[in-house]
Amino acid sequence: MRISNRMLYDQLVQDINSNTEKLFRLNSQISSGKRIDRPSEDPVGMSSVLIYRTELNSFDQYKKSIDQSRGWLARTESIIQDVDDILARAVELATQQASATASADTREGAAEEIQQLREQVTGLANSKYGNKYMFGGTRTQTIPFAQVDVENWQDNVDQIAAAAPGGPADGDRYLNSTDGHIYQYDGGATAWVDQGAPTDGMTVYVDNLNEFYVYSSDDSSWDPHYRGNDSTYTTRISKTDQVETNLPGDQLFTNSMGNVFETLMNLEKALRDNDQEGIQSQLSELEDASVVLNNNMASIGARINRLDTTKQLTERAVADTEARRSLIEDLDYTKAITELQNQQTIYQASLQSAAMITSLSLVDYI
Repeated sequence: MRISNRMLYDQLVQDINSNTEKLFRLNSQISSGKRIDRPSEDPVGMSSVLIYRTELNSFDQYKKSIDQSRGWLARTESIIQDVDDILARAVELATQQASATASADTREGAAEEIQQLREQVTGLANSKYGNKYMFGGTRTQTIPFAQVDVENWQDNVDQIAAAAPGGPADGDRYLNSTDGHIYQYDGGATAWVDQGAPTDGMTVYVDNLNEFYVYSSDDSSWDPHYRGNDSTYTTRISKTDQVETNLPGDQLFTNSMGNVFETLMNLEKALRDNDQEGIQSQLSELEDASVVLNNNMASIGARINRLDTTKQLTERAVADTEARRSLIEDLDYTKAITELQNQQTIYQASLQSAAMITSLSLVDYI
């Protein structure tokens, strides 16, 4: 095969360009610290790297969710502890005023403190975390609990209905949902007697619903004391795990097993009425409410421990995944520097060889 000068020069240029490209690639790898700059360099390796990157992004999101949930739950735990401390003070006052040595004046003074304690509980029950109400269930933009006042507390009603219930007995009461008035049955007259138009802040306890209702003159309606719902929402903290983050207010503050608000209202009323027996009866109710709080606090503590454990496992998974990704994608600097030095030697040798070959001429042999 005859080798022409053109073929010779083309081959020399091709070899030099190839060596230059290898030098450029090695230099680029060393500068970036990455072994794979483009998918074409290692399609299989890049595919694995992309999978690992996706996993790492997921782990980052899980850790953010865990931190957010833990903050919410830690705040919830703190609020429950504060409310339990308030109940402990209420027990102390109730115990003092249930004794025969207490007087109407001391009980009135204790009632004033119980009112302040109840208002503190309302403030805690309406706490926010960020821009969300914590104890409204999934109604995070609605204030969970309305303000109630013993002075505006009317006699209980049996039910809320659009029309008078049948078969009434003397003294039965119901709240008419149509006109908002309270009606009481007069057995002597065999008629329901209108108790008059409600006023703002008027409060009644509806027996069949086990709930206080408060009248608002703004919209001329009776609204439940608790405006939230009993729904919970969950946060995903791993591929296969999620945790309930919130605690609905009806589960914590108006639980049928121990109702914080109802008990404090009854205690305050008994104190203002100088009702020794009524005060004594609320001691067990306060204990029940405290048990509910502590049971829920234990549940919250268990969730926090679970989040802490999950975060530790996630951090280990991040470290393992990062190590696997690094093994494929990251550059071995020692090996790369050695290759760069070798490639520089090859490049210089190719330049010298090209210089020697291209300098040959027939004139040299004349």
